[in-house]
Amino acid sequence: MAVVLSVCAVLCVVAIVVDRLFGRFVTARIREVFENVPPFGVVPAEQSQTAKTVQIETRDGLTLSGSLHRPLSDAPPVGLVIFCPELNGNHWMAGHYCQALLQHGFMVLGFDFRNQGDSDSQPDYIPIHWATEFELSDVDGVLEFIESDQQLSDLPLGIFGVSRGGVVALAAACRHPRIRAVMADSSFGTMTMTRHFVERFGRYIIPEYFFSLLPTWHINRNLRHATELSERKRGCRYVHLENEVGHLDDTAIRLVSGKRDSYVSPAVATSLAELFGGKELLWVVDKAKHNMARTVSTEEYDRYVLDHFGPIAISSNSAAATAEQPAGIPAEQSAP
Repeated sequence: MAVVLSVCAVLCVVAIVVDRLFGRFVTARIREVFENVPPFGVVPAEQSQTAKTVQIETRDGLTLSGSLHRPLSDAPPVGLVIFCPELNGNHWMAGHYCQALLQHGFMVLGFDFRNQGDSDSQPDYIPIHWATEFELSDVDGVLEFIESDQQLSDLPLGIFGVSRGGVVALAAACRHPRIRAVMADSSFGTMTMTRHFVERFGRYIIPEYFFSLLPTWHINRNLRHATELSERKRGCRYVHLENEVGHLDDTAIRLVSGKRDSYVSPAVATSLAELFGGKELLWVVDKAKHNMARTVSTEEYDRYVLDHFGPIAISSNSAAATAEQPAGIPAEQSAP
């Protein structure tokens, strides 16, 4: 009996050592996949001649560049929407994604995250496609800028983000009740997306047959270790929507994704929708690739955006809505 127990003890020790050595190897390889930025091919937008450029200060002393787009009509604005661009995008892209809002009475405030576009750079930080607390800190600065401006602070507030910017927008809505509506285009949950990457490129890390034998808890543990290793190496903290959603109140949410998106697959987009309340929150645009939904279905996209943000202006600007409803914003409108 003693011999059997000794053998079992030795086997347990060997198993633990092997598992730790395997974990170190796999964690390092997963980190390489995790930090590899896909070739998005982003083309920043040209400067708008009608928008006003603004400078926004962050709490840690950086200056962010932005642009304030006024409604295309002379009527008083009915609401304000913050625009968060994708990685390597710029604040001028707000005019493209939010054109319908500008046509129907909204102001739009776009800005460049730190280390992006015309904003200041943080020397020890290199942004990649994963949202971090640094980007959330930039949004905090934008919100303080809004609250310091009497014209902007009284307007009902929404937020709109694309890809990584959409992740930031969703997290900001979870943290700031002041935000009453959020839309995210081509966005994702960090851990869900990481799992998708690993399943897609796992054969480059370990043999495919061996990967298929690993239990889910083991894979998830190594994914967490890989993201934690990346945080230590890069000096940042990643934003996990899975941890943020519990703080969300009754903020209205809508998601958009492309059916031909090879980066954020429909399955990943659906997982994000289910995290925030259900598949009905998501519109998957046929034939659209990553961030190309509006290009593929412009009219339907604009109608979808108006249908979502319109009600916050109506409900929060009850006096203005009673006097005269802004043209083109129906009280109720069906999604595409």
